[in-house]
This record gives sequence, C-alpha cells and structure tokens, in this order.
Amino acid sequence: MITTKPFGFTKNGCAATLYTISNDEASVSIMDYGATIVNFIVRDKNGKDTDIVLGFDDVSEYEADHDTYFGATIGRFANRIEHGTFSIGNETYHLPINNGPHSNHGGKDGFSFRFFDVKTYENSLKASILSPDGEEGYPGNMNFSVLFTLVGKELSIEYFAKSDKDTLANFTSHSFFNLGEDNILDHSLQVFADAYCENDENNLPTGSILAVDNTLMDFREPAVLSERILSDEPTFVRAGGGLDHNFVLSFYRGEVKKAATLRSEKSGISVSFYTDLPGIQVYTANYANVIGKNGMKCGKHSGVAIETQGFPNSPNVSYFPSSILKAGEDFYSKTVYIVE
Repeated sequence: MITTKPFGFTKNGCAATLYTISNDEASVSIMDYGATIVNFIVRDKNGKDTDIVLGFDDVSEYEADHDTYFGATIGRFANRIEHGTFSIGNETYHLPINNGPHSNHGGKDGFSFRFFDVKTYENSLKASILSPDGEEGYPGNMNFSVLFTLVGKELSIEYFAKSDKDTLANFTSHSFFNLGEDNILDHSLQVFADAYCENDENNLPTGSILAVDNTLMDFREPAVLSERILSDEPTFVRAGGGLDHNFVLSFYRGEVKKAATLRSEKSGISVSFYTDLPGIQVYTANYANVIGKNGMKCGKHSGVAIETQGFPNSPNVSYFPSSILKAGEDFYSKTVYIVE
C-alpha cells in the first residue's frame, strides 16, 4: 500500500510530496525532492516501532542542508572527484568544488536537490529525472530512474541510467542508519572486504589499496564501532574521528551479494546491505551537526551511512573499477537493505 501527504515547500514555493510504502512488517517514506528516504520504520525486539534512518521534518530543511545528504539519492557521481576534474577520451570536464578542494556527490546541486517525477505501483515507487547535458559540468543528456520496492522488511533500490554521450555513472542512496540508540557507537559493523582505499587529509583516496589484515580496518568479523573509531589510530583521526572510507568488496561486480551488516544489541535490529557494486563507503557522521526529525540532535556519530558505490575518484585512477557509462548503453545496479 502507498499513501501520500504534503511535505512542505521549497524556498521557491515548490510543494514536496512524501510517499509511504507500507505493509504489516515495515514502512518506508520517500520524498520526491532528491528521491530521498525520509523514514524507514520497523519493530524492535520489544515490538516498538523504530525509525532506523536519520532525516528532517520538512523539505525546506533538506533544501537548506548541503552537507549531510540525509537519505538522498546521489548522482551523477557519488563521493569525491579530485579537484572536480576528469577526462573521458580527449575531453576534460570541470565540476563545481563543494568539498574542500574537491567535487563531491554530484556537485553543488546534484540529484539530491532535484525534484523527481514519481510513479507508484502496489509496493514500489519509481522516481525519474532528465539530467541535461552540462548539468553540474557532466557531459550528456542522461535519463535516470531509481526504483524503490518494499517487500516485508526488505527494501530494494534499483538504478537505471542512459546517456547520449560518454559520461560518469555512479549512484548511491545516502541514508544514515541508527538502529534505535542515542548514537551508533555501540552498534556492531561487519564489512565483507579484504581491503580499503587509503585516504589523504581531505578524505580523497590516495590511489593505494591497503589490506585490512592485522589492522583496525578489518571488519570481516563484527566489531563494535566504539572499540575501533574512538582510538587514536591515524586512519580514523584523519577522517575526523571515525570512518569515511571506501571498502573494496570481496566479490566482483555484477552479482548481488551481502556486503555489510549493521546491528544494535539494544534494539535487536540488524540491517544487511547487499549490492552488485565493487565498493561500499562507510561514514560515521564525523562532521554532522544538525537538528533532525522530532528535534533530534544529529551530531558526531549519530548515524552511519553505508553507501554502495563505485570507487571515489575512479575517473582519475586508471586501475580503479571504471565508472564511465558509454553513450547509448544502459546502466543498471541494485542495492538491497534487509532488516532482521
């Protein structure tokens, strides 16, 4: 079942709509602005309804906040591109700089800040836009859609794109998860990755891929986050006191497999993340400082974003998996959140 309700107005007076897909086990609310996941409600071990994602109460707050990307669909390129510059063939392109010296999450006004056309079905919602040639500096007219489907407590997110020029295609959903606690420090995290991308002081990959063996970055077995990210390990300190890293998943692109699991012992809720993409960025809200839904202070470590994606800065690192979408080719990728 899908219901709708108004969700406020942008500064230009455009009305936002909140669409809620619900069943007997869960509900997910998605806004047409940014194709944004606003709520994901499941029951904890005591049967209490629990919203497991961070967000805001009104579209105007999403519009005003260009830092946290609560629940937003990210495009055309998730994560950072060095100095906002990349080349495809003999052409060099320049993107807006919006994250230190780099371009991040599609630029200053990427997909997260666009209204999508929405079509609803029995238990799914498809949000679509046309991204014109040159938007935020990216080449090609791109038709992009994201399909959200809720079955039981399983939310699938499918991405579709096609462009009339060679361009970049790297999309993600930027929900911050908190499974019913004051913060995520007592959550346990498991990531099925044998390696990760080393970052520089601006959280841009240096190009080095490091093994997780015998390091605090080894999450192949569940680890309580506070026992890792509160340490004085330089990897965490450099990222602002936590994780903001791309993990290199232990399987090849193309087959949907489990990439990570986040669990709260207190609430008894766990979420497993499945993807067909080669990387997963884990960000523990190291710089968050906003007031979210119902007056909740969303500060440092208030949530954790687990972003299925291609590698950050892949257009500028030849041996990273390519994120180039050839003209006329179809892009497809699938991510699934399974609540247990």
